[in-house]
Amino acid sequence: MNTADAVLREAAEWFATLQDSATNEGERQRWRQWLAADPRHAEAWDRVEALSRQFDQLSPRLDRSATRSAFGQLDRSRRHHMKRMGLAAGGGLLAFAGLREQGWQRWTADHATAVGERREALLPDGSRLWLNTDSIVRLAFDGRQRQLQLLRGELRIDTAADSAQPARPFEVALDAGWLRPEGTRFSVRREGDACQVTVFEGAVRVQPRTLAQDLLLPTGQQLRFDAQGAGTAQAAPPHGDAWTRGMLVADGMRLAELVAELARHRRGHLACAPEVAGLRVVGAYPLDQPEQIWQALERSLPVRVFRPMPWFVRIEAA
Repeated sequence: MNTADAVLREAAEWFATLQDSATNEGERQRWRQWLAADPRHAEAWDRVEALSRQFDQLSPRLDRSATRSAFGQLDRSRRHHMKRMGLAAGGGLLAFAGLREQGWQRWTADHATAVGERREALLPDGSRLWLNTDSIVRLAFDGRQRQLQLLRGELRIDTAADSAQPARPFEVALDAGWLRPEGTRFSVRREGDACQVTVFEGAVRVQPRTLAQDLLLPTGQQLRFDAQGAGTAQAAPPHGDAWTRGMLVADGMRLAELVAELARHRRGHLACAPEVAGLRVVGAYPLDQPEQIWQALERSLPVRVFRPMPWFVRIEAA
C-alpha cells in the first residue's frame, strides 16, 4: 500500500471510530495527535469528511470544535504547507464550473439519471431507451428528424420503425460525431472526449465529426471513436448491456476494471490495492446490492473488503 492510500485508510478508520458513541476522550486525543502529526493527515481527513457529506451522514457526535482545535495546534511550517495546498486547489474552481454546466444540462434534459440510477423510457416514435448511471439525454423529435443527444453517461436504444413518417432518420448526436442506426439494438457510452458504441443487433453507421466518410459497424462488434477518427472494431462482450437488467457481468475481467465499473454506480470512495488489481474476476454482480458483491469477491478471490462506512470501500489482499 502506498503512503497516500495508507493515510486515507487511516483517516477512514478514525472517522468510523469517532462516529461510535462509545468513543472516549483518550481516543479523541489520539485522533487530534494523529491529525496534527502530518499535513497529509489533515488533507486525507478533509477528503473523508467531504465524502461523508455527500451522504448526509455526518453525526453530531463528531467533535467539530476538536477538529478546529487540532488544526490550531499545527506548527507554522505545517500551516504554511496547508496554505500552499489550498492555493494549489484553486483548480477546484474549474471543477465547480463543470458542476454548474452539468446542473444546467440536467435542468434542460428530457431524460436523466443520478449516480446509481438506471431508467427505461419509451420514445415518441416507439423506440425504447435505457439510461445507465449518471446519464443525460436531450430529444429532438419533429417532422424532419428523430435525434437523441447524449450529453453524459451511457444509453442503450432499441429502435422502432417510424410508421408515422418513415423518411425521418434516427440519429444519436455526440460531441465526437454521429451514430445512425439501421434497425438495431445498440449502446453508446461517453468516455471523456471519446465514445464507445456496441451493436447487439442490426448495424450502426458511425461518423466521427471531422471525417466525411462514415463506418458501418455490424452486429456483435464494438468501436471506440472520437472527433478525429475511429479505432479498430472488436468483438463485443456478450453481456455488455447487462446493466439494463441491473447486473454487471465479468468474464475474466481484471479486478481493477470491475472496481472502476462499480464506481460509476455509487458515490463515495471505492478502490482496490495495486497488489490485487490484476486478479481475474468471473461472475454476475447485482449493481443494487453492494454487500452481496463484497461477499462474493471475498469468497472467490484472496481479498478482504475494508469498509468502515458504506461509502468508503477498499479491496485489499487477504
